[in-house]
Amino acid sequence: MRVNRRHILVIASIVALYALITWLLFSQSLGGWLQTVSAAFIYTLPCSVGALVCFLGYKLDRPSGFWAYAAPALTMFALVIASLLFNMEAIICAVVAAPILMIMAFIGGVIMSLILKRTESGRLSITFLVLLPYAVSPIEQMWQAPHETRVMQNAVTIKASPAVIWNQIYQVPAIRKEELPAQWIYLIGFPRPIAATIDKQGIGGRRHATFERDVSFFEVVTVWEPQHRLSFTIKADPEFIPHTAFDRHIIVGGRFYDVLDGTYEIEPRSDGTCILHLSSTHRLSTRFNRYAGWWSEWVMNQIQGSILEVIRQRCEHIQS
Repeated sequence: MRVNRRHILVIASIVALYALITWLLFSQSLGGWLQTVSAAFIYTLPCSVGALVCFLGYKLDRPSGFWAYAAPALTMFALVIASLLFNMEAIICAVVAAPILMIMAFIGGVIMSLILKRTESGRLSITFLVLLPYAVSPIEQMWQAPHETRVMQNAVTIKASPAVIWNQIYQVPAIRKEELPAQWIYLIGFPRPIAATIDKQGIGGRRHATFERDVSFFEVVTVWEPQHRLSFTIKADPEFIPHTAFDRHIIVGGRFYDVLDGTYEIEPRSDGTCILHLSSTHRLSTRFNRYAGWWSEWVMNQIQGSILEVIRQRCEHIQS
């Protein structure tokens, strides 16, 4: 069944206008009641977009599986791409949000198609669904977002002695770009690690970890066991992190996400190698911690894994 291109253009324009107005209002955090990092924006808004696409498709074109099942998700995907083209959102946010946005848009289309099968006009239903994000967000803001901490763990086997490894972890000389393994996180905008310095050896020593785009983390050593274990607290002050370094929604040390501490542990093995463990504790404070947690683990596994790979290469070069 062919779809009229003119109808597609009209529907796309109406839906894009609705999405743009909603994004503008939510991104301004009007009175604190409308928030982009919210269940209303992540779940309800795409459901409303999908319902609107289905409704307009049924009314302006004809009832079909395309408007009920395919068009809502495709429209949501197009809106995500448009947000990137017009610099409305960062790549990392688009990558993280796109799957759930498209799923919810699909659900919205299915819901609207079921409603239209049972009612003649569906006008009251679509009005309710279009306004639903504006009703859900203020209610949602009445409750504090749950806080959740997670520990990320990575490890690498290194053909070097504990002494060699220790000298490469309590401080990290400048990392050349070619030393870092290729990782998706760096391709989509995460700053690459540069170096870590320390003002003095021992407990209370202050480490300064730097990343690209003038990103800095200030760390205080809490455990100092040479050739065995190094632990430190991590402080990221959002006021000293350039706004261009991270997307405003996921800035480290901000309202929704933070890194609290880190630990290196060297585990010698009988074959002369060592396993270097790197773990860190993170805080998530969103209304979709389960989904956000999966992505934060994926991102941190890539970051920690790339740092461990740099240390492995350097230690094995020194040992050889």
